[in-house]
Amino acid sequence: MTTSTQPGADEITIRLGPEPGDLGTVLAMHGDLYRREYDFDERFEAHVAHGLTQFAAALGEARDRSDGHEPGWLWVAERSGRTVGTVALTDEGGGTGQLRWFLVDPSARGSGLGRRLLRALLDHAQARGFTHIKLWTVHLLDAAAHLYVEAGFRRIERISARRFGHELEEVRYDLDLTDVPSM
Repeated sequence: MTTSTQPGADEITIRLGPEPGDLGTVLAMHGDLYRREYDFDERFEAHVAHGLTQFAAALGEARDRSDGHEPGWLWVAERSGRTVGTVALTDEGGGTGQLRWFLVDPSARGSGLGRRLLRALLDHAQARGFTHIKLWTVHLLDAAAHLYVEAGFRRIERISARRFGHELEEVRYDLDLTDVPSM
């Protein structure tokens, strides 16, 4: 399902998934990009893999129950058949969702894709009745942090930790969906 497009020869489409193979792509993209750009070690890839495994299991269990409850969604941005961006929303219960696996490939940065992915997720969350979105990130991701703040997220927690081979600041952002500015 295509949720939005960007016209031109370099068209980027965003579809709602996941489809078979998408979760492996999310894992590979995160492992590769964070190694190249931030020198994160294999523990980061294991961290992402753990979350993706839980997500896949929840999706399968929901499908088996056939009760209509969806535990989460993944948006995949593609250009010429290649994934250039991802973001996911997981249902954490009680009207709260968690934004996860937000990544824009360097080849698509500056195109507005990050903003489009974030907007697709927030619109979907509002349509599904979520009232609150949370996310965890690290202090190194300035461009993403800028988008979060622009969308109305507030930084509520900062924790120093040794993770993925580095001293990092883990940062939590929260958004009250009843007061979301337009992006």
